[in-house]
Amino acid sequence: MLEQGLKYLTDRHDDMFADESENSPLLDPSTIDWQAVKDGRLTLRFNLVMTNAPGAASYPIAATTFVLMYKQPKNTASSQQARKFFGWALAKGQPQANSLDYVPLPAPLVQRISRYMATNIK
Repeated sequence: MLEQGLKYLTDRHDDMFADESENSPLLDPSTIDWQAVKDGRLTLRFNLVMTNAPGAASYPIAATTFVLMYKQPKNTASSQQARKFFGWALAKGQPQANSLDYVPLPAPLVQRISRYMATNIK
């Protein structure tokens, strides 16, 4: 994101909002000083937490979670342990989501993540 700046957003057709409130206005990404973001002089939040989403079937609170791993790790043993844990979470941990009042990931998404990990992370 920081390397590509505006291009990243426009290529993905992503929107930026001023804040996380219900009536937050859209931001024009061309007004952001992307060099300042890259240099650390301007901070943007790149996470998503949705509260009070519109619609009768929407969840009251939904949030994204990211896992960052090296494709070519220096410590392959640690990477393998992390992959083993995430493999377990995706294959065996999904039923626990319901008991913890979370929503399990859809099966097609679990398959996509598993394929990506197997192909891209050593």
